[in-house]
This record gives sequence, C-alpha cells and structure tokens, in this order.
Amino acid sequence: MKSSRAPAVRTRAIRPPRAEERTDALKSLRKAIRVLECFSLQTPRLSLTDIAHQVGLPLSTTHRILATLRDVGLLEQQSDRDPYRLGLKLLELGSMVLANMEVHREALPFIEALVRETGETAHLGVFDGTQVVSIEKMDSPHGLASNVTIGKGAPAYCTGIGKALLAFQPDEVVTRVCRLGLKAYTPQTITDAARLRKELAQIRTLDYAVDDAEHQPDVRCVAAPIRNHSGTVIASLSLSGPATRIPKGRIPDLAVCVRGVAAKLSSRLGYRGQ
Repeated sequence: MKSSRAPAVRTRAIRPPRAEERTDALKSLRKAIRVLECFSLQTPRLSLTDIAHQVGLPLSTTHRILATLRDVGLLEQQSDRDPYRLGLKLLELGSMVLANMEVHREALPFIEALVRETGETAHLGVFDGTQVVSIEKMDSPHGLASNVTIGKGAPAYCTGIGKALLAFQPDEVVTRVCRLGLKAYTPQTITDAARLRKELAQIRTLDYAVDDAEHQPDVRCVAAPIRNHSGTVIASLSLSGPATRIPKGRIPDLAVCVRGVAAKLSSRLGYRGQ
C-alpha cells in the first residue's frame, strides 16, 4: 500500500551576502547618492554627460545608475535624449519625512504668531550634520521675501538659524564643520575657527544667535533653539529681514520675542526646563 504522506519539500537556505557583496552594494548606493546630489536649484536638469563629469564615473556606469533611478521614480526624463530631472518620488518621500517630524507638525501656529508679532520673515530649521536645512518658512508681509528654499541646505556657521543649532552640537561636530571650511560669503562672515567657537559659547549662554549680514549682505537674522522633552536641541526658529528694518538696536527686542516663541514650542514638545 502506498503511503499518502506528501513528499518532503526541500528548501534551500538563503545564503547571507558575502562581505565583498555588501561592499559592492554600498559602493553602488554611494554612487547613486552622488548622482542625486548633482541636481540643484541652479542646475535642475542635467544630461548624462554632465552628470558623469560631475561624479567622475564612466558614461556606461552613470547611464546604468540613471536608468535605475528613473525606473524607481527618483529621476524623470521625457525621452531618451532629454536631460534628467529629480522625480516626484523624492517629493513624496520628503513629504513623509516632514509629516513624521513632530516639530514640523507643531510649529506652524508658532511661526504664524512670530510673523504677526514682528512683521519679519520666520524660518524653522534642522541640522543635517554639517548644514542647516529649512523645513518651514513664512515670509514677511512687508515684502523682500526670503530667498531661502524649503529643503535646501545653508551653512550653519554663518546663519542665525544655523548657529542656534551648531552651538548645541558635540565638539566633534563643530570640528568637522570647521574642517570643511569656513567660506566667506560676505565681509562679515566668521572664517576663523577659534572666533566661531567663542561665539558659539556666547550663544549657549544667551540662548539665541545673531547673523549680522554674515551670509547675505544687508540681511540680519535672530534665532533661538528649540528643545524636545529631553532637553536636546532638535531645531531652531529664526526671524530675518533687511538690515534697514532690523537695525542693531532692534536685535535685543527680537531676541526676546523669538526666544519666547521658541520656548513655547519647546514646551509643546514636552520640554519642562527653564
């Protein structure tokens, strides 16, 4: 009599990737990231040749990376001969990042109140490890709108919103920012590491930062840190405007205002310190 038991199904164990395979995958990922980083507001569309030249890769390798990024929606191209541009998938991913950031969800009423009270432009920024990235803004009703773009990085060492974050980073992070170079954007930009560290220490004492036309000529900015429930500085809030509307004598009053609103937002996020 034949047995009714089904024959055992042999399964083959999935082999974990070897070290060299993991290394190759990481190299490919880094190359893809470098390709995406070629695009900017100044160069929103790039050809295969342009991208290959910027990343320093052969045309064939660059073409394979571009084809993969296009297939998954991270890049777009009208036809095979047209230049590439960033895809809507990146906007979708970026929107999810913002939606999952508690500080961004809670900040808008505070930003609106700050603009109403002062009449100046307000920004909300976070630190990405080397730069400050604007994640929300509201322009002044008096014109001269900010040219800062949401999602675009700016130097942390010479912007008020950036210094309010950099001052509360570990020393090794400040060292890394200094080693990357303190480029002079205006005659007011701090380009000496020792002087920058001295100002960051002062910011920690005052709990606010000032950009005195250090990043953009004739634009002043006052910013304060935002803390979460554990007291960690996770973002910063700033007011900025033309120097004619923000003379140096107005900075103390704006500092009180922006610190007060930043403190209320921090409290909303669970911070109970002073």
